[in-house]
Amino acid sequence: MEQDPPTDDGETYTIVSAMTDHGGMTVVESSTNTTYQIVEYGSERLRSELASRAVGESVSLELDRAGVRANVWRATRAEPVALAV
Repeated sequence: MEQDPPTDDGETYTIVSAMTDHGGMTVVESSTNTTYQIVEYGSERLRSELASRAVGESVSLELDRAGVRANVWRATRAEPVALAV
């Protein structure tokens, strides 16, 4: 099923699989429960930041399509999600 790209203002995602040796990771958008496969990163710093995140951790991401035929995405920005106290 074709997925609509997320909005440009960043959405909250939960990491469901840690980054692989090839740089891929899977996240789920919290509000829609939609799964995204991230395979590209806007910078090496961003890639390293996401690689250090644990499964189950939430992060605010901006995603852009990395391809036209598959569910593959490019992360262009990431911020930690602040939990309400």
